[in-house]
Amino acid sequence: MPKFQYKAQNMSGKIIEGVYDAPNQQAVVDMIRQKSFYHLEVKEIIEGKDIKEIGILAKIGVKDIAIFCRQFSSILKAGVPLIQCLNMLGEQIENKVLRTVLKSVSEEVQKGSSLSQAMSLHENKFPPLLINMIAAGELSGTLDNSLEVMSEHFEKDHKLQQKIKSAMIYPIVLCIVTVCVVWLLLVKVVPTFIGMFESAGAELPTPTKILIGMSEFLQKNGLLVFGCIVVVAILIKLYLSGEEGQLAFHKWLLTMPVMGSFQTKTIAARFSRTLATLMTTGVSITDALKITGRVLGNTYAKACIKEVEEQVKQGKGLYVPIKATGLFPPMIENMVMLGEESGTLDSMLKKAADFFEDEVDRAVQNLTAMMEPAIIVVLGGVVGFIVMSIALPMFDMMNLAGQ
Repeated sequence: MPKFQYKAQNMSGKIIEGVYDAPNQQAVVDMIRQKSFYHLEVKEIIEGKDIKEIGILAKIGVKDIAIFCRQFSSILKAGVPLIQCLNMLGEQIENKVLRTVLKSVSEEVQKGSSLSQAMSLHENKFPPLLINMIAAGELSGTLDNSLEVMSEHFEKDHKLQQKIKSAMIYPIVLCIVTVCVVWLLLVKVVPTFIGMFESAGAELPTPTKILIGMSEFLQKNGLLVFGCIVVVAILIKLYLSGEEGQLAFHKWLLTMPVMGSFQTKTIAARFSRTLATLMTTGVSITDALKITGRVLGNTYAKACIKEVEEQVKQGKGLYVPIKATGLFPPMIENMVMLGEESGTLDSMLKKAADFFEDEVDRAVQNLTAMMEPAIIVVLGGVVGFIVMSIALPMFDMMNLAGQ
């Protein structure tokens, strides 16, 4: 909670100064007036913060949340009171942002708020799924079990994220290296041969002419090309930051060859796991769908789940709206249908989640196996073209010298 330094004057004219914790400046003024003082000055104390605790870096990763839930559950099961649990966690958690947030949560709980209410004040730091699961655990008196379920959920989610990252890191790095190598060859290496070719006076092969043209263009307009790339990147970023652009892009991702199937399986795994976890602890189906849509990581999928939620509110069940979205593989649709008919929807969704998590694992391996040779072939082709374009006229020059 923010701290404010205030200066006030009492009835006898004495100046009183102090520091007060309050949600805003007006609350400090109200406190001064309640004491029948006249406020002279109120200003917020800006404390120095670690760079990781401010701006876009002030994040709590999925791994940190999983560790937090696991430790919290273990301490609660040992019979330690809630406030003491929060204080202990605040001392041993490594993530500085989470440590700071837990201190604030502990203060709110001491003032009489429930744990879920205190955590909801930091909903930009805690996942909505965790807050709702804690609320359900508080109502049912099974907070320790809810936290244990959440630790398993976030551990699996972290593993899923790591698999996706591992599939993307190698091709991204290789593409960056390719662009840098080609740029260096065209700007620094090729120009050293141009003078040699011109002095020889031989007719240059078509590939060499193309290469020289590209090299001269980059030397003259390199900054312009770089500037255009930056501008295009900014425009794309702005477009994707808008709701319409993000929706169109995320929908397109699901239709891409190879990557589209991978994205669909990832969404299916997260949807099944999250919805099953929420339903297991007694969260209503509509609330569960609302939370699930927010953790899928795809705006188009979120819009589809929102439509499913609206239709479920109208009493249409879950299977028909899920099928109508066309978002999920047939297995999800069939498992939802069987689950609704048998009254075991949560267990059916867990089985589907296990299946698609394994599918994502295999898809990552297949994707990596496909992309590595493809990128190497492209890189080899580009570098090979450059080498061939330089070598061909040199062979011609050697033949002329020999004659």
